[in-house]
Parts: sequence; structure tokens; C-alpha cells
Amino acid sequence: MSLPPRLLLLAALLAAPAAAQAEEHTNVVILLADDLGYGDLGCYGGSIPTPRIDSLARDGALFTQAYAPAPVCTPSRAGLYTGRYPARVGVQANTGVNKLARKRDRGLPPEAVTYAERLAPLGYRAGLIGKWHLGLAEGLEPEDQGFDFFGFLGASHVYLPDGTDAKMRRNEVLEAEHEQEYLTDAFAREAEAYLARHKDEPFVLTLSFSAPHNPFQATPRYLERFPALSGEAQVYAAMVSALDDAVGRILDALEREGLAGRTLVVFASDNGAPLDESPGSNGELFQGKGVLFEGGIRVPMLVRWPGHATPGARIATPVTLLDVTATALKQAGASPEALAELDGHDLAPILAGQAPAERALFFQLGPAAAIRKGDWKLIASKQSRWLFDLATDPGERVDLADGKPDVAEALAQELAAWSATCPEPVWTNEKNLTPVRFLGKTYFVEY
Repeated sequence: MSLPPRLLLLAALLAAPAAAQAEEHTNVVILLADDLGYGDLGCYGGSIPTPRIDSLARDGALFTQAYAPAPVCTPSRAGLYTGRYPARVGVQANTGVNKLARKRDRGLPPEAVTYAERLAPLGYRAGLIGKWHLGLAEGLEPEDQGFDFFGFLGASHVYLPDGTDAKMRRNEVLEAEHEQEYLTDAFAREAEAYLARHKDEPFVLTLSFSAPHNPFQATPRYLERFPALSGEAQVYAAMVSALDDAVGRILDALEREGLAGRTLVVFASDNGAPLDESPGSNGELFQGKGVLFEGGIRVPMLVRWPGHATPGARIATPVTLLDVTATALKQAGASPEALAELDGHDLAPILAGQAPAERALFFQLGPAAAIRKGDWKLIASKQSRWLFDLATDPGERVDLADGKPDVAEALAQELAAWSATCPEPVWTNEKNLTPVRFLGKTYFVEY
């Protein structure tokens, strides 16, 4: 009789030697922004000064064609934390408002194996600080999926210490007092403390910021940096600046604790900026959060990895946040069998300048799906198809679906074959289905 996967993981953890990690182990710090646009950072041509985040591009590699697993928060996180396409684990929509999100089926399915659970038998800790957004019901919380946790469980949280929203949680325990610091600062504080506590152990720490997701709130300290701006534009710039400061605190803590030389640091966003509700910028990319056009899924991604990432490199190879998960697990010593279960690839060869074999990248969100293969990208939403050549048209302004029917059909068949390998979504938000016209065709948006 075979044991369930979670019991096998637990048995392996109990059997692992208590001490025995080589001094050369690689730690991983993932710095994940929320709703940050492709064009928001200074190193991507944005107007908001972000010197500490930009330092990662100077000291490491900047990816010009990095993709989030999905254009909205919940499935994007499901992809990053499992290393699998979110549709492959049944997650194709946000959990919804709290009344809906508290349902037992709305969250990361318990049978989905996170990188935290895969790391435990290898002697690694997995810390998660900040936003969860993968379930509120009992059994769907971060600790149930193997994480040390400090943060909040829902989609968003107030930033100012006014006591009007839920308290922070520290693992299973609700904090006795409301958070008294500006939320982005508080998450940086907790991450600094985590690094200090676990500096002698192998770890993967994800700092899942809520910034610059709404509500748009900032303290005078950050607002005063942008006297020429006003309204939401000023607040948004202040929030991004606070995010930059927080990233700087983590980089300084890695230096202070003697960890910088053997820590892979990744900075990325979970999806594009929501242009209908945010002053954020996706640069030249088309559209934003919620849809599978480039503005929704192409995100900034920076990698600093001493000995692997060439300082100042700009890498145009298409990659995905799923590759971050695969890279972390490979560096931790995951078995070939475990790595084969993932949908991402190891980033080390790409960082070393090796040309990878061509692969297709897939996306699914409700009734819309997309495939990127080479420079071709096809988006399908019910009866509509769009085809783009991203080499000549990264802004997706010229739909070639009618002019290149053979290319469109071949990609559509490959996309359909992949979609057939995905289970039915655990839940949907079909009641929120909204038809929108893009380039003369109808796209159905489902958050």
C-alpha cells in the first residue's frame, strides 16, 4: 500500500539528518511585488527612482522577456509556489472577495505540492512573509503548505497602522496587536529578522510584498520624495519608493549576515499593472492585469547570483517565474524525479549564456488561454484568436491571425493539446465574466 505524497514528504523529513548541510549551500530570496508594471522601475525605463532594485540589474541580470504564470494574483502565486502552471493544479481565478474566498474549495488545493514541502526533506526552511491570497479556509493556509509565515491571508491589506483591517499572523497565531509600522516597512523588518534567525541554515525566503497593490496609501516620509506629483500618482510613486527601500534593507541584511555571496536573489512582479485602477505603467506593452496580452503577464525580473549571473547582463530569452522555482529546487538538491514534475527550467544555463532549447510557454485564465513559442504568441478566448510576432511587435498592435492562418492553427492545436492535460478548475468566477473588445475581437475577462 503506497503512502499519500504528504506522508512520504513527512517521512523523508524525519529521516533526513538533522545537521548536515554543506557550507556551500545556496540560499534563495524571492522578492515579489504585487501589481508592479513592466514600465514602473527605473531599470526598465520608468520615471520612479528605484536605485536599490536597479542595483540588482547592475550586479546581476535583467530579463526583458520574463513572464508571470498568470495575469492575476492567486494563480500567479499558485504557479510560483508549486513550480507548475497554475491551470495544472486547478487554479485559474482569484479567490474572490472574502465571503467567497472563505469557501473550502477556494485556494491552493491541499494535494498540490509546494516548493516548501519539497525543500523540507532536503534540510531547507521555507519562509513566506507578506501576502498569501491562496485560501482562507482551514487547511488552505501557508502553514498547511509547509511555510513559516508572517503576513495576511487575503487579497489586500491597509498599509497605514490604523487598526481597521485584519491583524497580521505569525504562523498559526494571530498577532495580539495591530501592526504599528507602515506595512511595506513591517514586511522588511520581518524579513531582516528571518535572515538573522536562519543565517546558519539553508533557506528559501519569499518576501511577498503587497505593494503597490491598492489601497493606495503612503506615509509622509515617502510622499515627501515626490513634491511635483499629486493625487494617486504621488501616492503610487511613494509606494514604489517604499518598496525600493525595503528591497535595499534585505540586500543590506544579506551583506550584514554574511549571506550575500551564496544567495540567489530574484526580484519580480506577480503580474502587470492594472491600468483601469492604478497609475502604474506597463511601458509599451498592450493592456495590463487580468488579460493575457503582454501587459498582463510580461513582468520585470532581476536576478543577482554571484558566480552565475553576469553583472549588467540583459537577457532576452523568454523565461517564467516557474523557472525560479525549478532553479531553487535544483540548487537545493531535489531529485531528477522531483524536478521532472515541475513546469519550469533551471535558470543557471541561461545565466551562463547558453542558448536553451526552444520551448512553448502556456497560460490559462478562465475562458482565455495563450501560448508563446519562439517569437510567435497566440491568444484564444472562446471564438476569438489573436496572433502576434513579438520580435517585430512587442506591443501587440498588429494582429496577424487572419494573415498567418497556418501559424495560428498550429499554435492553437498545440495550446489545445496542452489545455487537455489540465484538470477542470477547482473554482471559477464565471459570474464576473466580462466581454471586452481588443483589436476588433471579443475577449472574455474572468478574474
